[in-house]
Amino acid sequence: MALDTWVMVPGWEFLDRYTVDAFLDRLQEAGARAGAFGGTPPVEPDLALYKECGIEPLSPPPQIMKYASGVAATLEKARERGMGTYLYGANPHMSGLSEVYNQLSRKVVLDVDGSLKEVESYWGACVNCPRFLSFYRARLQDTYRHFPCDGFLNDGPEFGYEIDRGFMGGNWDMFCCFGPCCARKAGELGYDLKALQEAAGRLRGWFRNLGPGVLEGQEAGFFDVFDLLLADADLGDWLRFKSESTESYVQALCATVKELGPEVQIGIGSRTAAFAPLTGYNLGHIARHADFLLPKLYLWMGGYDGLYGTIYRWVKTLKEWNPQVSEELLFRFVYRLFGVELPGVSTLRDMTRHIDPDFPKNWLTYLGDPFPDEFYSRTVASETRKMIRRVGDASRVRPWVCTHHGGRVLTPQELHLLLAGAEQAGLTTYLYYCNLEGGEWEVARRHASR
Repeated sequence: MALDTWVMVPGWEFLDRYTVDAFLDRLQEAGARAGAFGGTPPVEPDLALYKECGIEPLSPPPQIMKYASGVAATLEKARERGMGTYLYGANPHMSGLSEVYNQLSRKVVLDVDGSLKEVESYWGACVNCPRFLSFYRARLQDTYRHFPCDGFLNDGPEFGYEIDRGFMGGNWDMFCCFGPCCARKAGELGYDLKALQEAAGRLRGWFRNLGPGVLEGQEAGFFDVFDLLLADADLGDWLRFKSESTESYVQALCATVKELGPEVQIGIGSRTAAFAPLTGYNLGHIARHADFLLPKLYLWMGGYDGLYGTIYRWVKTLKEWNPQVSEELLFRFVYRLFGVELPGVSTLRDMTRHIDPDFPKNWLTYLGDPFPDEFYSRTVASETRKMIRRVGDASRVRPWVCTHHGGRVLTPQELHLLLAGAEQAGLTTYLYYCNLEGGEWEVARRHASR
């Protein structure tokens, strides 16, 4: 079995290292069927397109604009070779122009004391900010006029899924968003955001008072969760509001892309299956609108976005809130909560062996034990099956695969085990966010269909 491999490069700097033909040769040698590009489009904005959103765009800096001819040549020659071309850098948070992005409404987080505050993250725009989608529409039109491509990739905005309230400026805090944009959207959808905010506060209060008696002997299943939602109807509404408002945003975004041309595709990014529902991304509902989905198979410990790191932060925070509860019990609780399990991990110490003990002083590390093989054959396979089952079509599930966003970098062998576990579970295609050299590239070539 082999994977339909798509390759994504983060910026345009590859044009400093390769000629266009040499770059495309390298992709084709690895069996890549499509190239995706994360760089900010080198486009002088057409101000007329942005009048509706009320935000005056800024020109990209010279270090981006210098790549304009190289970008055009790359996309044109890729099409001549029959390779797909997809742009990611049109996302507003990838503009590289914080002066523009900061004009968009920010997420508002419910603090422990019941107060509300805006997040401090560079990527903290609210999914329900009306100017976000209006600005995004203009960027897509502007980009496509200059650089026709096969489609666009989207990532965020999303609701949070982390419980460590100080993590990454609050952008990924699960107790958001409760600002004026969400209040307006809640009203449109028939919800009272104040009631949802109070329900979120009650849920956090419950998390802070777990006690052994609350958790011991419980095996959570579908009807356990159903009973919880029946007992607090506003809590169920809070989760439904996240899902409905996110689907509304995605539906409008996909319609915007199709206005460029019915043949232009749109892929929607989300978290992995375990975390996606909490962020508002119901994979089955999103699949009604998108051409394909890009759930993140991000696994690392430390940094941000990684599955190991998120589980670690959840248990560590719950332990701080509930010191009388054993770590083993808290791990079992978190595993049941997300429907995912880390083999051989029942204490925080079991996790810290996977990362350099001095990591807090560094952003990225190569030190620490690899994850066990069973994690890839069991956990990664399970997450992949859930993605495919929720979307209903394996060919439309194209997970983002990357070895780190900070934290411990996965080894080439771990990347191999990741892809092997996902393939075993029925995966047929993926998007590799990658290095173009070294052991990782060898693994990508090994798993590519040709």
